Amino acid sequence: MQVSDPSSPGSGTYAVLRGADPEDPSFERVTLVSPEGVAAAFVPGAGMVGVSLTLDGVELLARRHGLAGYLAHGSTFGIPLLAPWANRLAEPRQVVGDVAWDVRPGDPAVHADEYGQPIHGLSAGAREWEVEDAGATDRSAWIRARLRVDERLERFAGFPFRHDLVVDVSLQGRTLRVATALVPTGDRAVPVAFGWHPWFEFPDVPRAEWEVRVPFSDRAVLGATKIPTGEVVVDPMPAGPLGATVLDDVYLGVADGTVASVRAGSRGVDVTYVSGYDVGVVFAPAEPDIVCLEPMTAPTDPFSGRFPLRLAQPGETVGAVFEVTARRFPG
Repeated sequence: MQVSDPSSPGSGTYAVLRGADPEDPSFERVTLVSPEGVAAAFVPGAGMVGVSLTLDGVELLARRHGLAGYLAHGSTFGIPLLAPWANRLAEPRQVVGDVAWDVRPGDPAVHADEYGQPIHGLSAGAREWEVEDAGATDRSAWIRARLRVDERLERFAGFPFRHDLVVDVSLQGRTLRVATALVPTGDRAVPVAFGWHPWFEFPDVPRAEWEVRVPFSDRAVLGATKIPTGEVVVDPMPAGPLGATVLDDVYLGVADGTVASVRAGSRGVDVTYVSGYDVGVVFAPAEPDIVCLEPMTAPTDPFSGRFPLRLAQPGETVGAVFEVTARRFPG
């Protein structure tokens, strides 16, 4: 095992580098290093956010407003965890079973979208994550972190269900594997609606030339404020160059093992929905030049009752896994 080792990608060994984050030295950055030219960095104390993923020293993630914007405004970047729900809520008032609560922009950790709706959960920049393990062998490097969600957290009122979130990140070869587990810690079942929001960019290749392959087919019809209406249509997205196409779509019924991908010149990424993520969001706005392939455990506005909602029962652990593989191409 190598921890705090000065190794770099391609040095012939796996390593875990731990030290002050260069953007904000008050936080620790943990970087997993692969001998195959990949380095993946996370900042556990800022919401367990993935802040960098490089291939041969070239950044693959869109860093947007960086760590400062994430902490100050919840402006997502890199690979952020969206929990306890992913994407948007249509209304402040939420009800699941016999539990009712309010999620209002302006409350602790609540951020609003362009329509004033709560978006991207409550975990942006959460400082309460605890690193439980980090290490490396001659086969992989990894980190495990846990967030305990209960009444001790100010944001608990925005999702009043006691639970732990456990994130296991590992790097093997050119594949970053992210496993997330939700563990109820009280006597109440916990709605499962978390997701991740990987942001990718390839600034040395024009956006129109990015080749996007998203083998999803069952698209949720969205209303004017990007909330599902409940209608689902079969509408597979054609593979090929992105061109001027603008995407902001929610797909249901994503099968375990499905691979979505982006290629831009000599580099690209595959996002594999390994298990537990049966919802996929594809986001490619007109500007900036980014594309997001988002694994989610539930659709947008998950507590509305429009679609089935999974509950993690006391004593049960519900997990989901996705992978990002950095790709090289000839030329």
